[in-house]
Parts: sequence; C-alpha cells; structure tokens
Amino acid sequence: MSAEKPWVSGPKELLEHADEHLKAASPFDCRIALISVDNAVELSIKTYVSLPERARGVPGPSREEIRKSKFSFPKLMDLMEDHFSEKLIGIQLDDIEWYHRVRNTLYHEGNGVTVDPSTVDAYLQVARVLLRNLFKAEISTKTPGAPHSDLGNFVLHWASMESGARSLADNHLEKPNAMYDPLTQVIDGLVSRDILTGSFRSRFDSLANFRNQVMHGHATASEAEWSHFLSEAEDLMIEVAEAQKSSA
Repeated sequence: MSAEKPWVSGPKELLEHADEHLKAASPFDCRIALISVDNAVELSIKTYVSLPERARGVPGPSREEIRKSKFSFPKLMDLMEDHFSEKLIGIQLDDIEWYHRVRNTLYHEGNGVTVDPSTVDAYLQVARVLLRNLFKAEISTKTPGAPHSDLGNFVLHWASMESGARSLADNHLEKPNAMYDPLTQVIDGLVSRDILTGSFRSRFDSLANFRNQVMHGHATASEAEWSHFLSEAEDLMIEVAEAQKSSA
C-alpha cells in the first residue's frame, strides 16, 4: 500500500475531529462537528482543485480558472462539476451546498441554534465518500466506516449502489461518458440492456424520492420507514453487485 500523501492529512484530521464530537452528541458537540465537516469538505475540494496535474493524475482547471474562482465555495462547486464529475459518484453537489448553508447559519447565528445529530452524520458520511473519491483515503476511528444514524447509513448505501451502477454503465453502455450521466439515465440505459430489471428501476425511483426528502430535511421518517428504505437500499446495492458479477 502506498504512503498517504501529505495533503490528505488536513481534511482527514478535521473529519476525525468531527467524528469524535458527534459521538458525544451534545448540542455543542453537534455544532462543532458540523463546522468541522464543512471545513473538511471545503479543504478537500480546494486542495484537490489546486494540486498539480502530475500529483492529481488527471487534468483540471487552468491557473486562470483557479485564480478567478478566488476559492469561493460556489466557484469551487462549479470547478468540481466542470472538471471532476467522475469524482462525484455517490455525491450530489446540491447536498453539499445545502449542508454548507446550514453550517453558515450555525456559524453566524450560533447562539441558541441547534442541529440534529443525524444531519451532522449525513454530512459526515458525504464528506467521507468525497475523501475516498478524491484521495482514496479513509478516516481513522475506533469503528471505521460506522455511521452514527440511519441517515448516515443510508448515505453510504446509496453511494455504494451508485458507484456500482456507474461502473456497470462504464462497461456496458456505448456512450463514452455514459457513466457520468444523471443516475436515472444511467439506470434506464442498463435496464434497456437487460443488465438491471424494470423492478429495480421502479424501486430506485421510490428510493430516490425518499432520499431527496430526507437529505435536505424536507421530511422525517419513522422507524418503520427507515427499516424499509435501508433494506431497499441494501437490496438494490446487492442487485448491482450481482449484475457486476454476472456480466464480468
């Protein structure tokens, strides 16, 4: 295993710091954890965008594009979307932008503002997927990879399912950039090739709708709903893995 690059230590330490605070779960600890996660996300993206192509291994934005961005958060999102879509598998930038706004509210109006631990955990798991995608790195915890909530667990299940589906697209769909199309379009292409089933597609729609509601706090889920949708996410993840094996 190759040694971890020095520029990965900053984002990792911030996420490990957030993970420890989230375990404590007090209102103060949740606020600190969310701020640390957001700082880690911003630092991860800023670092990756700024790396020399030789270190990054793939082309990226020009120096002029980076200069013009002034490293503002929205511009960093644009640079990721324009140049590194392949690094966003399992991640939606609108999720990151939403959590970043929550963090800004917390940072600027912190007195009396609380944040739900599951919200923090969801952002933490998004950040872990991002760290893995950008740097092939994992944070070090006593329980590595273990989310603190159903929502965090759901984030990881979704990322695994999406990664598998896009890998299938890369192997079986003709369009060169098919694996980077919207996920629904990717799945439609796989269904048309009988690699995934129509049943998978309809269940995916239900799961995607649930995801859109809970990720941004538009709805809460009961214990029974979480049990159902986590089971569905795991089943779809398994179906994708089986499709990968049978089509290898």
